[in-house]
Amino acid sequence: MLIAGLQKMSLLDYPGRVACTLFTGGCNLRCVYCHNSELLVNPPAAMTEEGFFAFLGKRKGLIDGVCVTGGEPCIHGDLPEFLGKIRSYGFAVKLDTNGCFPDMLERILREGLADYAAVDVKNGPEELPATAGLPAPKTFPTENFLRSVRLLLASDTPFELRTTCVVPLHTRESVEGIRGMLLPLVRESGRLVPRYYLQAFADRDTVLYAGLSAPGAEKMEEFREILSPLAERVLIRGEG
Repeated sequence: MLIAGLQKMSLLDYPGRVACTLFTGGCNLRCVYCHNSELLVNPPAAMTEEGFFAFLGKRKGLIDGVCVTGGEPCIHGDLPEFLGKIRSYGFAVKLDTNGCFPDMLERILREGLADYAAVDVKNGPEELPATAGLPAPKTFPTENFLRSVRLLLASDTPFELRTTCVVPLHTRESVEGIRGMLLPLVRESGRLVPRYYLQAFADRDTVLYAGLSAPGAEKMEEFREILSPLAERVLIRGEG
């Protein structure tokens, strides 16, 4: 596994657990608001796999979970084995993914290799390519993403969907597009998404594009109301 970064302790990345956060290198997308652009193409390894498991061995009793994020973890063919080894050390695993690789996600769910999953919903269907930074004529693999959501709705694995809200990318119309894209899956499955998180964009020097900003509190509440038919709870990140 290409380990491109490690945050040794986090109280935010894995709901209900004290965790470390491991960043894998490489991603199939180039989201314009990405905070981790330094991880997208050929990032250097921050540590070896052996070094990471030596670290885990010393953290028993201090943390109880590992959040595996990126980049995009599911581009790595050895991800199932890597997650299985983390769990063999006695740690719960949270997987963050963009949902573009349903075959990998299906294997992970089937083999019980993730205790929690989080899938990014980038934007409504019309805005997906631009939000994901895919130049024309490339298109976002929407059917793969929808299959990933279907897999989670059909599984027993706890999960969340989440959208990072960015001005000018996210508007009332685009968020209504998210609802329209996902509501048929919710109705088909007969269950609601357990939690849908909205998180306001925060700028930093690693973001790929300048000129982006966060929606105000009133707009975030508007987005929450639009998405409420999809989920048991639609939360603005930080509320719990």
